[in-house]
Amino acid sequence: MPEHDSHSASSRTEVGLVTRVSSRSVQVWMLSTETSLRCTLRGNLWAADRTETRPVAAGDRVDVMVDGNAGVVESVHERHNRLARPQAFGTFSGRTRHKQGRVAPVQVIAANLDRLIVVAALEEPPFRPGLVDRFCVAADMQGIDAVVVLNKADLPCDRSVADPYIEAGVKVIQTSIMTGEGIDELAAEMSQGISLLVGHSGVGKSSLLNAVSPDLKLSVGHVAVYHGRGRHTTTTVTLLQLDNGGWVVDSPGMREFALEDVPPIELARLYPGFEDLPRDCRFSNCRHNTEPGCAVVEAVEDGRYPEERYEIYLRILDEVSEGGT
Repeated sequence: MPEHDSHSASSRTEVGLVTRVSSRSVQVWMLSTETSLRCTLRGNLWAADRTETRPVAAGDRVDVMVDGNAGVVESVHERHNRLARPQAFGTFSGRTRHKQGRVAPVQVIAANLDRLIVVAALEEPPFRPGLVDRFCVAADMQGIDAVVVLNKADLPCDRSVADPYIEAGVKVIQTSIMTGEGIDELAAEMSQGISLLVGHSGVGKSSLLNAVSPDLKLSVGHVAVYHGRGRHTTTTVTLLQLDNGGWVVDSPGMREFALEDVPPIELARLYPGFEDLPRDCRFSNCRHNTEPGCAVVEAVEDGRYPEERYEIYLRILDEVSEGGT
């Protein structure tokens, strides 16, 4: 990788915030000057035995050697958290394969997040809870606050899909860029720290960001009627500064999201909606599947817990079990 072999007398080290990562360079927001600087990466960052596809991610704080209009990232500060997904040597149904006994590296979508904003459409495309649940589990695993945004609330829709998340203590904001519903609440939520927006393509993430921060002027796609999916209007993970002072990581739409390093025995604690049910199971290591005396299964059987929610949990349990965690 390109790098400077020596430092000039005018060079200095400053702290910056990574806003965009490409194959050979990164954009860094220099905190002292509040300007963006294109930087290369010091070779030792690439040479390290990494478990990630890139040595830096959007949201990382880094030390940059600045020399005139050039910069080199020297080191990466310790992270508070990260949102990542497995990247396999080969993939099948979103699960990670291994190569010669080695675990495939993960793709870090963003780091040092204050909240994960999971955007789903109530209609167009139809609400799909599986992806929302996976993101909520990933956020809880990393100690990140999750916010579920149910967009396109102006369309005829079933708003009761919000109930399981509200009952689980997850903050839910229902929004519409057509009527303005929920936009001020969402803007206030994003006014501090770094937020990451995730969700299916076509759910309106770019439109919501334009409503929250009009100066962004992001391109907006449309949902194709014939398959109910949207076009990817965002193609690269980018950290953007909002009009109200907060930062947001805008990410491409995701139709699948495989969980990283979630132990099967921990899934029930992280899964939104089980609440205290797992504590009443006969066995402390119950996975809430086929074990006798399972309080979760009993709650499903007698109608105290929705069967459709339980079926999503079982699908996710299969995934994390087959992933080797």
